[in-house]
Amino acid sequence: MKKGQVANEFLILLGMGMIFLLIFLYAISDDMQSLTMEKEFNSIRDVGYSVQNEFFLAAGVKDGYFRQFKVPETHDGVRYNITISGGYLVLQSEKTHQLAEFAVPPVVGSIRKGENNISKEGGVIYLN
Repeated sequence: MKKGQVANEFLILLGMGMIFLLIFLYAISDDMQSLTMEKEFNSIRDVGYSVQNEFFLAAGVKDGYFRQFKVPETHDGVRYNITISGGYLVLQSEKTHQLAEFAVPPVVGSIRKGENNISKEGGVIYLN
């Protein structure tokens, strides 16, 4: 009888340990998801600020300005899409679909990943 009681108590303690382990893993997974989303947002935000700075630089100089700049395919391993829409530079991560928007001066043309040309002629900023 004692061996049966010891086995039952062991199984109960093992079950309780498994429940606590599952609760702990669930709590960690929520934190990991939050950290992943924060990392992706920070990555697309970094790229957005860099590109926005290029537009503001072109807007602040005289006609005849020309510069090439590169928009990376990924940033810190984060894949994203980049467009200009309605006076805003819009970046969206491909994995979590988070958006980051940046106000930009009026631009003629579109932006793409890789090499981009920006110029200013007649007070108008041209892209590519």
